[in-house]
Amino acid sequence: MEHQSQEIRISSEPGEHREKKAPKITQSGHGKSLKYDIEPAEVLQLVSVFGTAEPDFASLMLSAIIDAGADGSPSRPPGYEHINRALAAVTGIGAQDEIEGMLATQMVITHIAAVSALRRLNGSQTVSVQDSNGNLAVKLLRTFTMQVEALQRYRGKGQQKVTVEHVHVHAGGQAIVGAVHPQPGEELKEQADAPRGITHKPNAPLRSSDPERERLSITSSARKAPL
Repeated sequence: MEHQSQEIRISSEPGEHREKKAPKITQSGHGKSLKYDIEPAEVLQLVSVFGTAEPDFASLMLSAIIDAGADGSPSRPPGYEHINRALAAVTGIGAQDEIEGMLATQMVITHIAAVSALRRLNGSQTVSVQDSNGNLAVKLLRTFTMQVEALQRYRGKGQQKVTVEHVHVHAGGQAIVGAVHPQPGEELKEQADAPRGITHKPNAPLRSSDPERERLSITSSARKAPL
């Protein structure tokens, strides 16, 4: 939704670094000449709220809050007090980079939309309108929960995860945790040390201990050649 009557001015003038606190938007003019301004001393504060160092990125996020998050309409643009409340909510999330800044902006907008749907549900007079507002509110609340989970997963991207696959304890040795791969030659040694089974092939010829004698054939019923 585009508000032609709005003008957001954010400059990159230097300012002092302050503790984490929501910046304040001021409003001047009215009607088509309505403008939203911010004091130069709070520019860095506003930029840091969205986890960035780029004023243009902060302007994009602020425009999203004004267009979709703040209470207003194209014919009745939101007042600065509604914008400041939304900014306070984004500030409370504490975005650390641009991804978190976008998620924080979406979370605040989704929350405001969900509350608005619930408010309309409370004032609904017919069952069909109640169902419409109720379904919309449920979808928005589920979306908000998914956004919170996405932010938590993203913030945990640097955490190490240890998975125990196997534990081998050898006599007189120590436990080995993790995937164990045999060294070259160990697998062959284990196969050589493994007990061997006795195999039998019917009518297999046997050789005599005397190399001068012919080999003998032994069947399961009787011997056919003298030993």
